[in-house]
Amino acid sequence: MKRLVTVTGPVAAAQMDGYLIEERLLDHIMIQVIDKGGGNLEIAFDERDRCYLSQFSAEQLAEWLQEAMLHVEAACPLETHDGKAAWIAELAPPKARASIKAMRPARQEHDLPAGLEFLRRT
Repeated sequence: MKRLVTVTGPVAAAQMDGYLIEERLLDHIMIQVIDKGGGNLEIAFDERDRCYLSQFSAEQLAEWLQEAMLHVEAACPLETHDGKAAWIAELAPPKARASIKAMRPARQEHDLPAGLEFLRRT
């Protein structure tokens, strides 16, 4: 299960600079990575950049977001809103309790059928 984490633990959101996707056009345009829980991550452009991004087609924006998801999954540098380094970690789900029950004690001598006495523990 994928989670956004920092050195202090899990976080709900991080961001990356669009420069990594399209150097000139997306420089200083922040792409948000939001942890929706259950290993689901959502990627979107920051709301403050909507006016600038409105000059591009929806197809182009979707292509950039798809490329951003590939960068995020490849461990590109992320940061929280307050500037702390963040990354995606693969956290294993908690292990289910073992369903194996303890063995019963060894059988007594009289429990063995005739012909299987050689199985007795001595």
